[in-house]
Amino acid sequence: MKIIVLAGGLSTERDVSLASAAGICRTLIEKGHDAFLLDVFLGLENAPENLEDVFTLPGHGLEIAGNIGTAEPDLAAVKASRPDQSDCFLGPNVIELCRLADITFLGLHGGEGENGKLQATFDLLGIRYTGPDSLGCAVAMDKGF
Repeated sequence: MKIIVLAGGLSTERDVSLASAAGICRTLIEKGHDAFLLDVFLGLENAPENLEDVFTLPGHGLEIAGNIGTAEPDLAAVKASRPDQSDCFLGPNVIELCRLADITFLGLHGGEGENGKLQATFDLLGIRYTGPDSLGCAVAMDKGF
């Protein structure tokens, strides 16, 4: 299967997401899948001309999880590192790559990755993903509910 493993984003749990998603991506590769680790906010700026080639790139996107520290992530620095300087939650080529995948594994933590908005977007676009649907996520995020 071709699988995008989405991680990162702009949550304070960014690094936890990247670390756990990298492990998931490695396991999927070991099991014979064509998996690629993708930061939902940074996306893939320098994508191959044929986006399908992402699934066979050496490294499988795992380099984005290489500099994870123990301190809380500097989200301002993450925002500043995005080449197009957009504030859009979905980075360059994220939607396109998720559409090409057989399924998208959601390895996001906190806020935008768990509140149902991304799941609703994927539902509207017909993108298959793992985990609960948008309503289930929204209800689970409301801890006082």
